[in-house]
Amino acid sequence: MFNKNLLLALRTLKKHLGYTLLNLTGLSIGLAACLLILLYISHERSFDQFHLHKDRLYRVNYDVLMGNEQVISPSVPVFVGPELKRRFPEVKDVTRFSTEWRPRTIRYKDRLFDESGFAYADPNFFDLFDFKALKGDLKSALARPNTLILTKSMAQKYFGDENPIDKTLNFNNNKDYEVAAVMEDVPANSHFSFNFLTSHYSLEGYAQSEKNIEWNNPNYTTWVLLQPGAKLNTLAKKIENWIYPPEEKITQRSLHLPLEPLNVVHFNTEVFNYSDALAITDSRYLDLLGAIALLILGIACINYINLATAKASVRAKETGVRKALGAKKGQLVTQFLGESFILVLPAIVLSVALTALTLPMLNELLGKEIPFRLLEPNFLLVLTVAWVALSFLAGFYPAIVLAKYKPVTTLKGNPDSMQHSGLPLRKVLVVFQFAGSAFLIVGSVVIGAQLRFMQSEKLGMDKDQVVYLQGNADLRDQLKPFCTKLRGLSGIESVAQTHRSPFETVIGNGFSLNPNPKDNSDWHIVGGIGADEHYLPTLGISMLAGRNFDPKKISSDNVITEFIVNEAFLKHYNLKPEEAIGRRCRLFNEGTIVGVIRDFHIASLRTEVGPVVLYNEAGQFSSALLRVGAGQDSRALLAKVGQIWKETVPMRPFNPSFLDDQYDQLFRTEQRMGALMAIFTALAVLVACLGLFGLATFVIQQRTKEIGIRKVLGAKVAGITLLLTKDFLKLVFIAILIAMPIAYYFTKRWLADFAYRIELQWWMFALAGLLAVGIAFLTVSFQSVKAALMNPVKSLRSE
Repeated sequence: MFNKNLLLALRTLKKHLGYTLLNLTGLSIGLAACLLILLYISHERSFDQFHLHKDRLYRVNYDVLMGNEQVISPSVPVFVGPELKRRFPEVKDVTRFSTEWRPRTIRYKDRLFDESGFAYADPNFFDLFDFKALKGDLKSALARPNTLILTKSMAQKYFGDENPIDKTLNFNNNKDYEVAAVMEDVPANSHFSFNFLTSHYSLEGYAQSEKNIEWNNPNYTTWVLLQPGAKLNTLAKKIENWIYPPEEKITQRSLHLPLEPLNVVHFNTEVFNYSDALAITDSRYLDLLGAIALLILGIACINYINLATAKASVRAKETGVRKALGAKKGQLVTQFLGESFILVLPAIVLSVALTALTLPMLNELLGKEIPFRLLEPNFLLVLTVAWVALSFLAGFYPAIVLAKYKPVTTLKGNPDSMQHSGLPLRKVLVVFQFAGSAFLIVGSVVIGAQLRFMQSEKLGMDKDQVVYLQGNADLRDQLKPFCTKLRGLSGIESVAQTHRSPFETVIGNGFSLNPNPKDNSDWHIVGGIGADEHYLPTLGISMLAGRNFDPKKISSDNVITEFIVNEAFLKHYNLKPEEAIGRRCRLFNEGTIVGVIRDFHIASLRTEVGPVVLYNEAGQFSSALLRVGAGQDSRALLAKVGQIWKETVPMRPFNPSFLDDQYDQLFRTEQRMGALMAIFTALAVLVACLGLFGLATFVIQQRTKEIGIRKVLGAKVAGITLLLTKDFLKLVFIAILIAMPIAYYFTKRWLADFAYRIELQWWMFALAGLLAVGIAFLTVSFQSVKAALMNPVKSLRSE
């Protein structure tokens, strides 16, 4: 019986080959899109799940009130970790981790590179976190200061086939580290990111600093491992009472140390993420992509249902004959479901192949390393379940429709009642398809408009044609004469000394300012930038009040004498510009506010401009900003700059970067999301159009005689085309009316995450609607025009 049904199903699919191919194509594309999204979501959800103690590991966050805004840092002061372990029995162990924000120059023999991914950890880091060792013992490798753990790729890069253990690498031309162990590269699904790891005790003065109880420098990511069975709420209350002893009756509590589970860290977008040191994903994007995957799959299934029910009248006679010969309704349902199973199976196979082909492109787009895991047992089980579920979902209703026909009715002919079987449902499903497509089109239009706004928005400074030269201690002592030489080059308008790029300045990355030096408890987190008197002119930042730095007061004595603050600083402290001028503040030491500048963006447009303080400590200067003159050949000019660089710091690679490229990096998440939306919107529309094309083809075939008669009676091609397309376009218009309010609601919510954003405009929805109507019209009119141009003699003869 099974073989008979299988043979019948294969014959039927072959007989209606055009519809089979349409369904197969739609299902394959829809499934491939779903599988790509599934792999991405699965990869993101797997972050940090390979650690043995993952359920008992918590990060200590630094939650502080700044004005009226609560700011969360993933790092706390250095003393917090040891104090937590000493004070609270619920804490079994504590470890700290911190990242070197700037690249380091690393040298081994004749190999010299600028490397990022240098990090520090406590010696017990690998007691809490699990990474695979290749050479040496990870748990003892950091027991001594100035020892180093390399990842496999770095070991290969510097040592090749040599055994790196006990070899030394020179860092920044002033310190040697001994390689004590080699580990596998940090997994792609780890929120940690490093290539070189050394002990915190390699830092000069670290052991002494952890004894100082100072709350205003949150620089160390701190992890606690709780005892089995420890109650998190109880521990949290104890930590709060430690910070604010009940007997002191403190009412205004501006600082908290919340404990965040390891499995949540990857999705916490509220903490600042300096230089993308933490791998963070907004879980709402995963939810959105999951919904898009289901939508695309639903559209593909709707294609099958619509085409199968539309073909029901054609297959009605076959059903009647089989019933007349004794076939039961259950047998017919089984046969028609079998066709669905047979069709979905090769669609799944094709979708897996498409996924394998396109996954590398998705990885390149997202900057990820998502593995192809569809042939693993768990995913094979998922594919099997999907096969069964999709076969029933797509095939059950058509099977019921076909099996319910009475043999007496069907054998009499092909009455209108059978032609219109399932018609109301088909209309509803077509509306659903194009409502979903219109919704995605609106989303793509809005995301694209916001991205263009972010790229073109005035930042309060002129970032174009500004080159950033990142230095280190090698350049610091020679930075001033280096900049003087650069000013002598034709084509360079200005050169400034600083200690970081403006887009590397993040509110809350260790800079705390005291606006009242007489009160040592009044500290506020700010963004700090060390700069000279050329900084503002080089970046085109406007003064609002006061003056620029006095060059005579910029010395190399590591002393701050003057501050320049922005408008957000004034807003934070409720000051007027004239009230701020002359005010004494303390950053590292006391100084005077001499100027107020207009706000300029140092971060993504998602966040409001925060309080920024420029200070004139020359000891912090290690990098340079230079503005290239308009119309200059940047490449030729940078070659000259590179020559001066090599003469000044021969042991440091020359790696210039442009500020506009750095700015683009600030919203690459939105860029990637926009690209994904565009791709999956196109796929959804394509799958919907495949179904609409097949449905239109069938409807037009059923009206071939009518078209012939109309042509004989003088109907024009345009009139026939309009007649055949208007019913479909009505459904598309209804879909648009349904989709637009929903799209408005969700796009408005998405834009609300941006402090600086576009306003939703009517044309965005009009454009999306026109695209949906235009695509549907082109899809249907292709077959309509073809039918209208057919010779009526042939049309009538075929009947």
